[in-house]
Amino acid sequence: MSSDSLRILYAGNPLLSVATLEAIAEKHQVVGVLVHPDKRAKRGSTSVPVPVKASAVRLGIPVVESDTITPLTIEKVRSLGAEVLLSFATSHYFTQSFLSLFPRGAMNIHPSLLPLHRGPSPIQYSILKKDQVSGISLQKIVKKIDSGDIVNSLSFALSGDETSETLSQTVSTLAAQLTLQTLDRYDHYYSHACAQEHSNATFTFKLAKEDGAIDFSRKASDIHAMIRALYPWPKAYTYFNGVQLILSRVQGTVDSVDDENVHEAAPGTVLEFVKGRGLAIACSSGTLYVDRLQLSKKKEMDARSFVNGNPGILGARLMGA
Repeated sequence: MSSDSLRILYAGNPLLSVATLEAIAEKHQVVGVLVHPDKRAKRGSTSVPVPVKASAVRLGIPVVESDTITPLTIEKVRSLGAEVLLSFATSHYFTQSFLSLFPRGAMNIHPSLLPLHRGPSPIQYSILKKDQVSGISLQKIVKKIDSGDIVNSLSFALSGDETSETLSQTVSTLAAQLTLQTLDRYDHYYSHACAQEHSNATFTFKLAKEDGAIDFSRKASDIHAMIRALYPWPKAYTYFNGVQLILSRVQGTVDSVDDENVHEAAPGTVLEFVKGRGLAIACSSGTLYVDRLQLSKKKEMDARSFVNGNPGILGARLMGA
């Protein structure tokens, strides 16, 4: 740990946030982490810590657990003597009395090129909107969500075949690098932060399971993007013979999808199986190729195996319940 290390309170919860915590802990003094309390496991009565807490415990960093910022939370954090608040993928709302605890400021890591994709689902929306470039922004924390001045940022190209899972892995690595670079010259970057172009802001919303329902009356490239954006959660789905069918993986990049051809078959019709591409499904315009599928309560499998076990899929029309 260097002599110019900062005293940091780190607020975060998911796996996405872990790499940054571990990176900054090597060079700076992370005096504590703020996380949500342990959650009950899906099966059994065991409570499971969020990934950031598990990492902090391994590193010997004090943990403050709280769903909301209460007076008790404020007192616990005050006792840690942090200079800087750094948050990444936390749903905590920071009150002004809480922010006042940090004499050298507060920053949030946001996985988009702000002011684009403000809100809770920037990674998914960058795929849904078929962006060609994405990025990470370090912003000052202010009252209005994701509207603080930009302290530092980086951009990177999207290939058009990312899922939310793979893009999250990329963001996790790059966010750690960007944060270390920023903290190395913290006072410079923080004092030279630039205002966002608020007139260009776009917004995202929290996704729910029902957002995974596929509408084949849309064009193929839109559904291609949707399936990738919603994997691994909440996953995109349709129905085959009245049973929910998850479409897990599509073939190719979104730019390779031909949206021009219009089929005689109704949207949602499974046209054929194409070796090396998967099931060809008619959309309102264009053809979607799906190469991994999963029937409800069954294992996920490749398209060839699925057809072998469910030959009736060929020629069937996939549609809502």
